[in-house]
Amino acid sequence: MNTVEGIYRYPIKGLSGENMTSVVLNAGEVIPGDREYAFARAGVQFDPDKPEYLQKTNFLALVQDEKLAGFETRFDPASKMLSIFQNSKLIMETDLANPADCMEAVKFFREYLDMPTDKSPHIVRATGGTIGHSFSDVPFKAISLINLSSIRDFGGKIDADINPLRFRGNINFEGDVPWVEFDWIDREIRIGNVIMRAVKRTERCAATTVNPATAERDINILKELRRNYGHMDLGIYAEVLEGGKIKCGDEVQLI
Repeated sequence: MNTVEGIYRYPIKGLSGENMTSVVLNAGEVIPGDREYAFARAGVQFDPDKPEYLQKTNFLALVQDEKLAGFETRFDPASKMLSIFQNSKLIMETDLANPADCMEAVKFFREYLDMPTDKSPHIVRATGGTIGHSFSDVPFKAISLINLSSIRDFGGKIDADINPLRFRGNINFEGDVPWVEFDWIDREIRIGNVIMRAVKRTERCAATTVNPATAERDINILKELRRNYGHMDLGIYAEVLEGGKIKCGDEVQLI
């Protein structure tokens, strides 16, 4: 039986995720608050009232900025308060609804990443939050699923203990069979009372080379996937067809 082991959302693109025990999903939407905010690079234009998909290279993200993994971040969606921890110590709190606080957060990350002043990023969010737009790596609203048995199979091939959080999935599930999720593409999945359609495999990028515990690039995930399996995919994307509540322990069923 395939069962949900963990549910995650990433309020700020490129920063750490939050572990959730349950969540209510809506048809055609992402996990509420997932990739709601992003630090856009200097010169990147984003219209919050007419949001459009932009590639990950337009934002601070692990694909280029591995030092971001050195933080644990927590975000309160009600108060819009972002708390930043390093080595379990609170080092900054900022109200993302306050422009002055946002400027302080921008300054903090610019200095931490040794970026020149003229390359200073800026915080972006769509009007309405993730109802309006999610700063996902794909140009549609999707939920990402990770089969933990696929990761263990991969780790066995390269003799490494691979942390699943490298892959920044929304739903991590314990699967009976490694890589079975690739057979689900274009088919429907039920989790709790939610129905999704698996739409594509997740092609991996250099962000996965970053160890989320050490903030170092220590495994060439792309090279090892290609060498052992002939592709660079791990996980799948799914779209929510019928909303409802999912929770840890729910069965993941192919319809």
